Amino acid sequence: MTTFAADHDTDRQLRELDDRMRTAWDDYRNSTTELAGVEYEDAELISWERLQQALDDVASERQRLSGAVREDDSDH
Repeated sequence: MTTFAADHDTDRQLRELDDRMRTAWDDYRNSTTELAGVEYEDAELISWERLQQALDDVASERQRLSGAVREDDSDH
């Protein structure tokens, strides 16, 4: 694969990760928007855990992509 194609693919994957991060935050906010009291507290705890897992997944994938880009750069 040419460097341009690899860069283009990495850029696309990074944009997808940005979208996943925004979606995770939106899901978190939307899950508690109309709740109050104990319902809010219960839902917020679960939603926060889901958000943290999603953000961790995105961060891991971003780190993997970043490492792959560095490896490709060192090949040249």
